[in-house]
Amino acid sequence: MSSASSLGMGLGALQAAQRGLELAGQNISNVNTPGYTRQRLDQAAQASTAVPSMFGRTAATGEGVTVLGTTRIQDQLLEVRALQSRGASASAAQVSNGYSMVESAFGEPGDTGLQAGLAEFWSSWGDLATDPGSSAARTSVLEQGGRLAASFRDLAGRLSTQWGGTREALDASVAGVNRLAQDVADLNDAIRAAKVAGAGTSELEDRRGQLVSQLGDAIGVVAQPMDDGTLTLSVGGSVLVAGSHVSTLAVSGPSTGPGTGPVSVVWSGSGTPATVSGGEVGGMLTTLDTTIPTVMSRLDTVAASVASTVNAQQAAGYDATGAPGGAFFTGTSAASLQLAGLSASGVAASSAPPPAADGGNADTMAASSELASGPDATYRDLVVSLGVQVQGATRRADVQQALAGQAESARLGVSSVSIDEEMVSLMGYQHAYEAAARFISVVDETLNTLMGMAR
Repeated sequence: MSSASSLGMGLGALQAAQRGLELAGQNISNVNTPGYTRQRLDQAAQASTAVPSMFGRTAATGEGVTVLGTTRIQDQLLEVRALQSRGASASAAQVSNGYSMVESAFGEPGDTGLQAGLAEFWSSWGDLATDPGSSAARTSVLEQGGRLAASFRDLAGRLSTQWGGTREALDASVAGVNRLAQDVADLNDAIRAAKVAGAGTSELEDRRGQLVSQLGDAIGVVAQPMDDGTLTLSVGGSVLVAGSHVSTLAVSGPSTGPGTGPVSVVWSGSGTPATVSGGEVGGMLTTLDTTIPTVMSRLDTVAASVASTVNAQQAAGYDATGAPGGAFFTGTSAASLQLAGLSASGVAASSAPPPAADGGNADTMAASSELASGPDATYRDLVVSLGVQVQGATRRADVQQALAGQAESARLGVSSVSIDEEMVSLMGYQHAYEAAARFISVVDETLNTLMGMAR
């Protein structure tokens, strides 16, 4: 090996050690940067000439070190697992939030809930039974009936408001997914171009990774790395992003509800429904198409039971004028339930025509609260069932959150920056730099000795 090549070898060693020091500093400076993936210097021994020429011969040793580039430290299996866990956790949390909103709308148990309104309504009939001739007692029955009907309408209105708010949030989430997907596509294009030019792409890939994580939270995407450095993202088995191409999504279905039709997410180009089960979007679809409509349907059943029970018992009795009782409520749903427009004298308190005024029909009406299949029992079943569903959804959300936390911890254990490891790496490159500098110094001294001998 010539002295000149020795100097070149030493220079290459200095440059490699310097790159290592700079990379360790980059990792250390980004230890608290969200989404940053630690990097490792790739270097290899530079071989001597493999094919000697006529006027040259192969050196006995190699030509030093060459820097191949940098690598982001990731475990692809852990990355995929963490992304899937994020989507499942976000979906479960959204479903749990939907159930919690519905439960809060009922306000049970409490003095302002429907159960209290039903109890007060039946109690007013009991008061009328003890004094069937009292105009005040009849008026009280009408007032309690009006309040009960208003409570049903208010509760239905709160559920409809929650449905509408979730529908608006779904529109915003899908629009956000489209923006994030376009950003990923733009970064795909930039990364592919940088790789062709031989430039570094680590920081671009970190930015793209953060966007993909947000898409995992939003809609539960699946990411697949490609040979050209791009990522292909899919939702429900259909491609969302491929290279620089984006397939946009849209929301299809009614904008008012619940119960007016299913809401779905479709591919804008074809109108084909997208299979979305993960992320916040999947949870919102569950709330819009299942949670709130199911509860509203059961609430309508309770309202219809109240109307039919009271109207049937009214028809079995006689009012203050001696006429058979007329309809007390109109409407067959919670949103449409209201008084039929009776006057106080139209309340059928008596079980027999005049001159009887025994209050027997009012007493039977008051006992309707104890019917095994009456409106109170139906409503209690609804509240208990809702409570169980809320507990189950909360438990599933907690489990999914724990699993997502474990997956994220495992992912970060591989890709995040460890100060201890970087300090060891820093010291190693520092010693390598000092040794390379000493090597160059020795070669320089040798050259000076040779030149001195020549003189």
